[in-house]
Amino acid sequence: MNIAGSGSLPGGEYNEEISISGSGKIKGSAACTEFSISGSGRVEGDLTCSGKFKISGSGKVEGGLLAPEVSVSGSGKVEGSIRTGKCHVSGSLHAGSIDCNELHVSGSVRTDEGISAEEVVVNGGITCGGLLNAERIEVAFNGGSSSDAISGSSVKIRRRGPIAGVLVRLFGGKQRELFQVVGRVEGDILDLEYLTAEAVVGCEVYIGPGCDIGRVIYSEKVEISPDAIVGSCEQNA
Repeated sequence: MNIAGSGSLPGGEYNEEISISGSGKIKGSAACTEFSISGSGRVEGDLTCSGKFKISGSGKVEGGLLAPEVSVSGSGKVEGSIRTGKCHVSGSLHAGSIDCNELHVSGSVRTDEGISAEEVVVNGGITCGGLLNAERIEVAFNGGSSSDAISGSSVKIRRRGPIAGVLVRLFGGKQRELFQVVGRVEGDILDLEYLTAEAVVGCEVYIGPGCDIGRVIYSEKVEISPDAIVGSCEQNA
């Protein structure tokens, strides 16, 4: 089923692919095999796909999205929850929340609530309005990235691009150059740079340059860069 010009389809079950290459909308919730937007498209409800969901243009789902694979290389918005196996974002994606196995981002992703995954790899920007939770988290961020809290087995956060002077950051540098965490970063192995947080709690903890941490709690090992600010550091028995 293809919308090539300007048109619409009623909601319902479609045992085929829905493709929008012009300007189109689905009037209500829908189920289909695959769904793709290379123009401008909107689903006025929930969307369920048995195959891939893809946006290379501009697309919006006003409900939740369920699909085994999600790919966004254009601009996408899902007002509800995204539930998927693999989510790849090379454009920009704004979602209510994301629950997946793999989240790979080379553009930017934003959620109003949390992100839950087995693996999160970001080489761009991420803004998580709840808990960012995954077994493995690896972020190379640019611009204003943030999360309410972070939890993972292995967490590595770096800043992408040229590094501005640390002293500039410590004495009045811009907060938008940091990865801002409202609450805690917790995990087994934590390797952090250019991050600000209320507390960092882990087994093996490395606090790198540019960090501004209120409290560090570790159980096995800790290293703190001389170019980081740490309010207090203690070892759990």
